[in-house]
Amino acid sequence: MDREPTYTVGELATAIGRVVDRAFPDEIWVQGEIRDLSRPASGHVYFSLVDPGEDPNTVSPPTLPVTLFASDKVAINRVLQRSGAGRFGDGVAVRIRGRLSHYGPRSTVQLRMIWIDTDYTLGKLAAERARVVQALAEDGLLDANARLPFPAVPQHIALITSEGSAAHADFMEELAGSGIGFDVTVLDTRVQGLEAEPSLLAALDAATGAEVIAIVRGGGSRSDLAAFDREAVARAVASAPVPVVVGIGHEIDETVVDRVAARSFRTPTACAAGLVAEVNRFLQRLDAVAGAIGNATRRRLLRVDRDLAAAGTRAEQAALRRLRYAALATGRLEAAVDRAARRSLDQADAQTQSTARRVVAAGDHRVAQVDAALRLAQSRLSAADHALTRAAGRIRTVEATVAALDPARVLARGWTLTTRTDGRIVRDPASLEIGDGLVTVFESGRVRSTVDAVAAGEPDPDQTELQADET
Repeated sequence: MDREPTYTVGELATAIGRVVDRAFPDEIWVQGEIRDLSRPASGHVYFSLVDPGEDPNTVSPPTLPVTLFASDKVAINRVLQRSGAGRFGDGVAVRIRGRLSHYGPRSTVQLRMIWIDTDYTLGKLAAERARVVQALAEDGLLDANARLPFPAVPQHIALITSEGSAAHADFMEELAGSGIGFDVTVLDTRVQGLEAEPSLLAALDAATGAEVIAIVRGGGSRSDLAAFDREAVARAVASAPVPVVVGIGHEIDETVVDRVAARSFRTPTACAAGLVAEVNRFLQRLDAVAGAIGNATRRRLLRVDRDLAAAGTRAEQAALRRLRYAALATGRLEAAVDRAARRSLDQADAQTQSTARRVVAAGDHRVAQVDAALRLAQSRLSAADHALTRAAGRIRTVEATVAALDPARVLARGWTLTTRTDGRIVRDPASLEIGDGLVTVFESGRVRSTVDAVAAGEPDPDQTELQADET
């Protein structure tokens, strides 16, 4: 009885190898997306290819193991650098050429890579970038973030970067050198590879409470910056509630994130310098406003000072006029008193002469009564003398009163004359109110003052006709 053939493991591996060799005798081109790339110390490169767009969380997606030996890597790296594609990594779409073979020790079919189509990778990146830009434009998101009002003094900054990287250090050093007290919250983020997209999205979602979001990273190839062309990342930046500034160290192409951010800078250092410049512009405007206020205040004070000086001159002139009027009134009073005194003396003299004539005329026919008449005349003469004495006393009293009323003499005795600032004489403290301005005239000058209290009471009994303030 014939039995079916039975292979050993080695025989079966060899048979599979022959089948693969016969089915794929020549080199082939394969396109896919790189996953699980590793670069061990041996110098070889190992990765897997999956179909583009394949969910990395899919259980056992179709994969093709790829090996790039160190001997082939030098030439491929050279063409990658010349094209600007840079080092390829996870998530990069590639079209590579190689020879398919069966690897016996692991019993796997693998592709030995010998070349790469850089135009395909760059074309895929450019085509995806163009598609994302078009989609954002159709949704009105290209300038949505730029339309947000930029804070005049952006103090609280959420920094999305790889913490500890050169980009992080450059950004923080530029802020620190400005001397401005920025408050920076660092959100450590992957900026390259398959993990970059979800990491960036998580950081943007966590950047709450900041006035500005800054995204920075160092330079890199087009494939290195692929995460910043992702549609989800671009939409998150465009829809951020605060302005987003970007400082990605690239010199040739701009990423989609550059297009949708409020402001884009060439490097992390330039990004930080832009924020410093924004604050300095505000401080300059503030200094200009403060200077204008100071100049206006100085001009106003000068005008007030001139007005006060003019008002003081007018008040002084009014006080002098009042004093002249008072001196004239005193002179008129003194002349009137003198005239009254002279009239009294003339009347007394006329009365005396009339009495003497009557005494002489009656002497002839009243000899018997001479003694009595003489005594009567003597008595009357004595009364007249007393009258004259009293008249002279009254005259001296009037003269003393006139002299006492002379303002100059009153002032010379230490008294003062108090007027309001408009020249009116203050006669009653009850007529004053707190805050009224006063001018006090001394013999040697005058003093301006302001009422801060009023105490009304009985006047000084020795103060009869002249009301003044004693200093």
